Amino acid sequence: MHGDIFRRAGRILVLVTLVGFFLPWVRVSPDSLKGNTMEVVRNLAEGGRNPGSTFLWMRAEEWREMWGDPADGFSGFQLAFGSKAGTPRAKAQQELASVALDGRDKRPLLGWLLLIPIFALLGWTGLVLRHAPQAFLLLTGLGLGALYAILRWRIATAYTDRLLAQLELGPGWWITVYGMLGLGVVCLVKGIRGRVRD
Repeated sequence: MHGDIFRRAGRILVLVTLVGFFLPWVRVSPDSLKGNTMEVVRNLAEGGRNPGSTFLWMRAEEWREMWGDPADGFSGFQLAFGSKAGTPRAKAQQELASVALDGRDKRPLLGWLLLIPIFALLGWTGLVLRHAPQAFLLLTGLGLGALYAILRWRIATAYTDRLLAQLELGPGWWITVYGMLGLGVVCLVKGIRGRVRD
């Protein structure tokens, strides 16, 4: 019974993660310059917030900006593949990802963003198979957790840079990262429960 609930929840989280990957992640919002500048000044005056405090929860400002124009922006899929095209739009996507994901080498995480759908599909496989190896589920859960940790840490540490560059995170970003986190937890729980039964 509990196994079926976990399987269903895991499958839903796989779909959530994949849908989020194709929804807008990041957009340029020139109208936000004044508000963003004030936010930077406020953060500097307060000594800034510890990135660890925003590791699980989004900031109130990020919640508001997500709904500013939720249908606009570049998706995770576009950021992963756009840089290879060499067009002005693709270069703009690369620069956006560089700032938003705190990539200092101008080649920011783009290739390994593809690990998100890959790990999501591995999670699907592990949850669909009746007798999936527990090590498979545990490694998939750890991989999803590591991806979540890296992406959230980079977004948290690049917060001021994003404000100055007038970049806002769209709903696709948050749907993807929280879907990954939930799926990672489900895979780990399933893997651990299987080991306990053995």
